[in-house]
Amino acid sequence: MVAASQLPPTNTIHTQLEEDFIKANPEWVKELEIMVTSKVKAEIQALSSFGFQYLTQVYLPLKLQEGDWI
Repeated sequence: MVAASQLPPTNTIHTQLEEDFIKANPEWVKELEIMVTSKVKAEIQALSSFGFQYLTQVYLPLKLQEGDWI
């Protein structure tokens, strides 16, 4: 989890909650609502500031290779 000081503006999460593909997945809605309430966010959201290529070419392959996920 990431400290509240590192959160994106909450309107970003609120915007995500309005997306049809999010609304179609109640568990995702629940998780996003928890992030808003607790003022923390998932690790991958915290790393999004490094850019899409970092996430797809470095972070996610490493996580999958090492089996390092919850």
